[in-house]
Amino acid sequence: MARPGLQTPRAALQFLPSLLLVVMVLAMAAPAMGAPRSLPDQSIRSYISQRACWWNELCKEEFQPMFKCRCPKFSYCRSPGKYYNARCAMSSTGYIWMQPETRWSLLS
Repeated sequence: MARPGLQTPRAALQFLPSLLLVVMVLAMAAPAMGAPRSLPDQSIRSYISQRACWWNELCKEEFQPMFKCRCPKFSYCRSPGKYYNARCAMSSTGYIWMQPETRWSLLS
């Protein structure tokens, strides 16, 4: 008794080009879909006060021209977009506000 579906090797080979095309498209799209995206912004160059932020503290308020505080080393001042409040976090995804280097001894 014959099984339903592909009966001969020749019938199976008819689907091979379509299968290869799908695999190639998925392989090319995988890096773009899997990689988190970050957008760095260096437009703000000064601070309101000379102090260090705590983790998850607000480091920049929306529409303000200066940082509230400096994020610790290995942290980023990040927000979901340009016009949102930014907080100190270890994740480098989203909108990253690049903070200028300081000469404050406790932060380096």
